[in-house]
Amino acid sequence: MLSTLGFSVGRIDGIWGPLTAAALADFQTNMSLGGDGVCGGRTLQTLQQLVRPLGDASVVAHITERQRLESAGGQLIGRRIAVGEAGGLEPVTASVRREIGRDGAEVLTVHHPDWSTQAAQVNRFGAAVYIGFEVKPAAPSVSYFQGRHFVSRAGQKLAVDIAGGLEPMFGSVETNGMGLPMLRESAMPAVLCRFERIDALLEQTRQVADVVAQSTRDLLADQPAA
Repeated sequence: MLSTLGFSVGRIDGIWGPLTAAALADFQTNMSLGGDGVCGGRTLQTLQQLVRPLGDASVVAHITERQRLESAGGQLIGRRIAVGEAGGLEPVTASVRREIGRDGAEVLTVHHPDWSTQAAQVNRFGAAVYIGFEVKPAAPSVSYFQGRHFVSRAGQKLAVDIAGGLEPMFGSVETNGMGLPMLRESAMPAVLCRFERIDALLEQTRQVADVVAQSTRDLLADQPAA
């Protein structure tokens, strides 16, 4: 609702975070509702009355995501990129770090089995893009964030580009929108790359790094420099 009215809450992900709290207090102040940051009955009623005639709340969220990428500029020099893995894939993240680092990016590698912990660390780092890797006994896939009211278009583009680059090595690679913690709780466009077999992945580490780096370059290049 707040997003529909033009108050920036970031992505519509169902998480009550500092942006949502600040947006609610700002709305209350503008509507002479006290500005205490508590969504009581009077505040909710006012929101519902104002939102009903308006359009899709996801429009503002998409603009916010685009602005985040635009602030990164159309290149990797000086940009912050995060690469994470949940266990056993350190060679992959190290290779991606080296490849992206060659373009002058500042790369954070995160190694932790809990994706929520990773997302919190990446948010503190202030990454422009977040790429995760894990091995699961299922067909290879690249996932991006999709909730009930929001799809990360930047994440979707990155996922499609990475999947297309991986298919010559791993066969068909699915792309899908999901609400996994790593995707939902990260503040920036994020994708999770899943592979069926660790041995096959480790054999193609360098090629995978090349694909991820090029797809990240292409994503940022599509945005005009700030």
